[in-house]
Parts: sequence; C-alpha cells; structure tokens
Amino acid sequence: MHVSVDGMRSSRPSPRVPDGCPLFHPLTTVLATVNRHSCPERCNFHCHTTCSDGSLTPGELATQAVDLGLEHLAITDHHSHQAYPLAQQTLTALQQQGRPIPKLWPGVEISAVLHTCLVHILALGYTTEVPLMPYLQGEAAHGEALEASAVVSAIHAAGGLAALAHPARYRLDFRVLIRAAQHLKFDAVETWYDYEMLPQWHPSPLICDDVDQLRQHLGLLASCGTDTHSANLRSR
Repeated sequence: MHVSVDGMRSSRPSPRVPDGCPLFHPLTTVLATVNRHSCPERCNFHCHTTCSDGSLTPGELATQAVDLGLEHLAITDHHSHQAYPLAQQTLTALQQQGRPIPKLWPGVEISAVLHTCLVHILALGYTTEVPLMPYLQGEAAHGEALEASAVVSAIHAAGGLAALAHPARYRLDFRVLIRAAQHLKFDAVETWYDYEMLPQWHPSPLICDDVDQLRQHLGLLASCGTDTHSANLRSR
C-alpha cells in the first residue's frame, strides 16, 4: 500500500483499459510501459510540425525521430492531421534505405473545456478512415463540440485513445483536472512532461511524480512527449 498525492491509500493498480475506450487497443500496451525514461529517445506522443505551429516540416520531424531511434511516435498538430501521411512517406523512404523506423500513430491535439477550464486533449491511435470531426479544421470547435465529453466521445468513436495533455499547465489544480478526466473516461494522462522547457527535454521532478502517482491511483495510462515546437525534437 502507498499514500497517494491526495492522502488516500491505494494498492497502485496496474493500468487498465478504462471503460468506454476501444478494447484491446494496441497502443494501450505501449502506454502501459511508459515511464520517466521513455522520452525523448523511445517514445514521443506529443510534438508539432509546420502543419500547425511547429518549426519542423513533417519530413524533418520524421527524420529526426529516426535519428533518435524512436520506437513510437505521434505527431499531434493542433486540429490538423495533415502531417501524418507526409511523415509516413519519409519514414517509408528511410525504411527502404535500411533504417529502423518508429511506429507512427495517428495523433492530434484538440482544445476542449474540462471542468470549466480550457485544456488540450491528445487524440492518439485513432482510425484515419473515420473522420475525427469537427476537430480537424485547423481551429477549436464551438458550442457543445468544445466540451471535453464530446471530444472524448469523438476520439473513442474513431477508435482512438484520449489523453489529457500537460495537466499541470492550466489554471485549475492538476488533481482536479485529472479526476475530472477520469470521470469522463479519458484513457491516459500526459504524465512525463518538461514544465521548465529546458534546452534538453527532461521530465520535471516532483510535479511529474505527483501526476504519475495520482493517475495510477485512478487507473489511467501514462503518456509522454516533448511538445516540440522548435527545430529540435529533443526539446520544446
């Protein structure tokens, strides 16, 4: 037994597939292995390209991912899926040259309102054949579609997983938001994140540990990512 960040005792259950998310989703087994050492050289499920507000083209980002030796990658541009096929083309070309390439998972970062707070939700591993609308139009949705419950439902309907991005960057306490996310059947929390935005990505001590402890207590999976907007996939 251990004491969680909110003072409750917990047996720290193993990550499960939360109710409502796609059963046996292949990404769940990957997220179940994510820890503080996974990013930036094994997994990166949060980064941006010139298809939204990033500095790297999809091809440049894909090339850096191969150079890093990444095993799993998701490009999560804001309200855009345009980078996915372009990055996949580069990865395929590099694979044909004999280079090991990462598994490229579909991804997008979606703005939403959770517990009256504007947050970002990462849609990961969804089926590209299912339109993830109205969340791929280059800007945030409006009205009921902006509610986190609607976003999560759309992600699940597209066969994907929903992760709360950088939970300690919002105006509300991360404990409140993570609990609200669990109530709405989110699948994961971006647990390992560089809140200091260091030149070399490093998960922030203490805060990431607290996030990790709480998400385990609530049975949520962990995600990680550099949230790269610069020209270096090793940093923010």
